[in-house]
Amino acid sequence: MPSTQLGPVPSLFPHIKDEWWKDAYNEVFLWADGDCVENPALTTAECTALLQIPKVHALFTKSSNIKVLDLCCGQGRHSNTLAAQFQSASFHGLDQSIYLLGLARQRAKEENVERNALYIAGDSRAIPAPNETYDLVLLLGNSFGHGSRADDLLLLRETVRVLKPGGIFVIDFVDGGWMRENVPDAGWEWLGEDHFIYDKNEEKKKKKLIALRERELSPDKNRLASREIVLDLAAPRVYQDLFYAVQLYDVAQMEGLFGEVGLRFLAGETTSASGSSGDGNGAAGDQGMMGHRQLLVASKPDLSASTGPGCVDPQDVDTYVHPHITLDYEKGKGRLLRATAAIEAGTVVIADAPYAIVPTVPPESNEALICSNLLCRRRVQDAEGLRCANNCIKDVIWCNRHCQETDQARHDFECAWLKKHGTRLRQEQGEDDFAMLWIIVRMLAGRDLELNIKSTNPDSQQDTLDLPWSHRFKRGWDAGIDGLLGNRERWPRERLQHWADLVERYLSDEDQPGLLSADDLLTLICKEETNTFGLYAIDTGPLETQQERGPSYGLACYPRATNCNHSCLPNLKHGPDNRGRMVMTTTRDIAAGEECFISYIDLSVHASIEARQKRIMHYFTFSCLCDRCLQEQS
Repeated sequence: MPSTQLGPVPSLFPHIKDEWWKDAYNEVFLWADGDCVENPALTTAECTALLQIPKVHALFTKSSNIKVLDLCCGQGRHSNTLAAQFQSASFHGLDQSIYLLGLARQRAKEENVERNALYIAGDSRAIPAPNETYDLVLLLGNSFGHGSRADDLLLLRETVRVLKPGGIFVIDFVDGGWMRENVPDAGWEWLGEDHFIYDKNEEKKKKKLIALRERELSPDKNRLASREIVLDLAAPRVYQDLFYAVQLYDVAQMEGLFGEVGLRFLAGETTSASGSSGDGNGAAGDQGMMGHRQLLVASKPDLSASTGPGCVDPQDVDTYVHPHITLDYEKGKGRLLRATAAIEAGTVVIADAPYAIVPTVPPESNEALICSNLLCRRRVQDAEGLRCANNCIKDVIWCNRHCQETDQARHDFECAWLKKHGTRLRQEQGEDDFAMLWIIVRMLAGRDLELNIKSTNPDSQQDTLDLPWSHRFKRGWDAGIDGLLGNRERWPRERLQHWADLVERYLSDEDQPGLLSADDLLTLICKEETNTFGLYAIDTGPLETQQERGPSYGLACYPRATNCNHSCLPNLKHGPDNRGRMVMTTTRDIAAGEECFISYIDLSVHASIEARQKRIMHYFTFSCLCDRCLQEQS
């Protein structure tokens, strides 16, 4: 019972406690939401709907020993029901409510499923399980979005971590699009027998319970606050006066979150989920957020399944492109990224896997390097990784034996070149030229692998990866790399001569197969210098939020992200994630038809128009004509 009683409040949001859910899921929760969460018929219907999802059905029919994680499992209604049906499967329930977990264990024992339905206390943002443990992760009962957006991303990243490659994630969540337009300001309902709260306790049967609710949308309509008061009119007594809030997401926003963490959204398996039915006085009188939900399905990409014969650039499985982002062309500007529909601030529009990537930290520094396996790309501390058996250079490192073995064909292309030229090139020309030529060699390694695949497997002429963005962005060397603009005619003559000298000295080995002609290599260097991204620990974005990003730790070529043009007034920020993808996120609302821009330079360092123009011309060979530059010039 609340220690003090509040009357009306101007706004609900100031009264919401941090991690409010730690106090919310108790016996009163079952009273108030029992029409949905304590309804056996509804639970059975939800489990039936779950098993009708093709990917989920395939998991349970192809293997009897699958492992299922039920996040925010509550009193275990889904896991216990499924555990009775699939006795060879293992169900692990995770929740922070000790009260609900006690009920889950008690009911598992009563239903004779305690052997394969286990329940533990924990936080879904830090799942207590090893990597790649589960075949299926469930997050049901509208348990998503309780904290901040950062909390939601933590939960999803943990889900990716504990899922096996190819594993399935099923989530139901409040339909944010519907709620923004239809949420009632207030509601109430009697908590009668249809809420399943009465048992053999005669005192409970005497209660005359009522739930009173009011709701408030945040100004940006991305968060919904609620207040729920539960009263016993017979006592009289106030059992609960709870303030809480959830993040509101529509399906497109959820797809963006999935893409940001590396889940692949399976649009064809999306369905709606609804609460219980009623007569308008009881259960259905005020179902609130349980009444309008979306059921989404996603998978964790199985990169090993995308490395078979005929699969070109399997790392592209990791790439996400927002459904409202497309490649466009404008005369005088060339290729660009454009929004085909409105996109809200804070939305990830691209998370692009690289075609090639190299570390740029000197080996004598103690900074983490980058796993050389293009399917991994995680940063690796020197003492934790595996080195090349031929001792080519110390910069080549792998996370583990699996990463090394699956990357061997790619590394074989570069190994002899690195052993012959790596140390000398670094000593004679410096770190920048070494990184530039090394990423050129790794780009050529990708090309060489493609040519080998196509020569041995004619089917590889077709794109064997079914990616949701393939119809908007072509893949492979010919489309993604060879088609890049290098602006060779704009580069200063002395720079071109220096690069030509480097090609002659370090990239003209007759015993190195797969190299291009000297002239084509010079053109490729121009493309690399124009299009690659430095990797920094701090995102690059608008001046008002930009922190000095410091030195880079890597260099990478991103075939999709490189189509984003520069502006000194960018509407995107960009930076690498922990898997080496280039992630671009909107910093303000973007209108339909609007072009997307990033800043190619650190605007906190190059602040004046003179400094910006000098930097852009030196590194990218053009003069910026963005609105900010034109205004400052005038």
